[in-house]
Amino acid sequence: MNGDGNGARGQKADQAHVAIAQYLFNALRGSNNLVFPNSRQEVERYTHLLNTLCEQARLPKEFWPHHGNLAKEIREETEEALKQHDRPATAICTNTLELGIDIGAVKSVVQIGTPPSVASLRQRLGRSGRREGEPAILRGCVIEKALDAKSELGSRLRLNTVQTAATVSLLLENWFEPPEVRGTHYSTLVQQLLSSIAQYGGLQAAKVFRLLCSASAPFDGVSKDDFAELLRTLGHEEILDQDHSGLLLHGRVGDKIVNHYSFYAAFASDEEFRIVSGGKTLGTLPVSQLLIPGQRILFGGRTWLVESIDETHKTIYVVPGKGGAPPLFNGSGGRVHTRVRQRMRELYAGSGPVPFLDATGQRFLNEGRTSFRALALNDCVLLSQGAHVILLTWLGDSANEAIVCLLAARGLQASVGRLGVEIQRAGRDPNEIETLLADIGAQPVPPVDELLVKATNLAHQKWDMLLSPHLLHETYASSNLALGEATEWLRSRAARIASPEGVRRDASLLPAG
Repeated sequence: MNGDGNGARGQKADQAHVAIAQYLFNALRGSNNLVFPNSRQEVERYTHLLNTLCEQARLPKEFWPHHGNLAKEIREETEEALKQHDRPATAICTNTLELGIDIGAVKSVVQIGTPPSVASLRQRLGRSGRREGEPAILRGCVIEKALDAKSELGSRLRLNTVQTAATVSLLLENWFEPPEVRGTHYSTLVQQLLSSIAQYGGLQAAKVFRLLCSASAPFDGVSKDDFAELLRTLGHEEILDQDHSGLLLHGRVGDKIVNHYSFYAAFASDEEFRIVSGGKTLGTLPVSQLLIPGQRILFGGRTWLVESIDETHKTIYVVPGKGGAPPLFNGSGGRVHTRVRQRMRELYAGSGPVPFLDATGQRFLNEGRTSFRALALNDCVLLSQGAHVILLTWLGDSANEAIVCLLAARGLQASVGRLGVEIQRAGRDPNEIETLLADIGAQPVPPVDELLVKATNLAHQKWDMLLSPHLLHETYASSNLALGEATEWLRSRAARIASPEGVRRDASLLPAG
């Protein structure tokens, strides 16, 4: 693994990207490879930087872009270049080249930035080492900021390096995230319902329920009441119609949907939200985390307070703020699993070298360990950070988001962060927050409609927009909120939160190092 670039901000950050490009140019030219940055913007950046280096060296173009926003012809040009045996070609790509496209064998795979998941990294690495006698080669590049007196906690802990090292170490142990089997998946049920009606030329409600939702059917977790609510909602939206005999048919809108070529694709493409402040568009991003007005997010290197969300026009209105957590992006490929966070904690608490890290990566890890020990984070649950506190759960994103919802139901503003849950104090003493957390853990979990009443951006699957608010809440919670894991953690940690060593209020005193 290669740790590249420790520029602090702005120009130095650009220098870090140039340094990674130069490293990749030296390591990859003359062979076929796949390079995975974590966004389409970064695909464009590195393709440009690498081909500029080709021009400067008076070499033919070797680096080709591949992501979902490119025209089909450009993507196919990249795929063809990788299949040619008479000239080298490296694709700079998103997960569009992760699987399902025949591009032949590649010599190595490069991950720029923290991997989206162990399973994704495993899938990517599987493209390398397919020729007999050749090893599978993985290179990793991360950017960390230089430390100074104003460095934020994430930089001091070297989160990018430690999360990447945790992911790679689990990959080497042949562990990866288990398949996601929970969830009611009403979006898929809508598609199958419309497909079944098309297949049979109409169906009685009772028959289609037995076909799709009986004990041995794919959607056996759907109750008769919820199925009836789905039919009523689809009827109201003219997706379905019912004749005088009770036969379910496609409605006016449903007929158009089923007869469109895109209907039988099960997955929706990412819908990006515009970020707008003071009438000015700051940029766009695909957000996979639920959004609640009052949350603070990081975007464009700054902190913003979410004022409102216009789901119809896919716009998030923000104003400048302080503190905050980065939003979760669909483009990154997945949520962080609890096992990854726990391995990160183990790496922080350890002292020995990590064999696959190079000298720079090992230095970053050692700096993160020094900060971790200085703050005694192994024994800390609540970490005070001025206007907010961090609940150090070491849980995955689904459990942390469930805690965010439980806090929101009690009137607290919170968001998912890379270290756990960031809670806005809003004048509350840490002791009040400790007491509230213990009380949440002791109480029954509220209904999902109560938990998600203020949440937006819940329609992630292709046909979610056709669901009633209740069914949308149900499908989102079942697939994205690990409520059981969250409440179990809150109950088990209640005593520890209340202990004197469980709260650290001196994070700002951490030396720059």
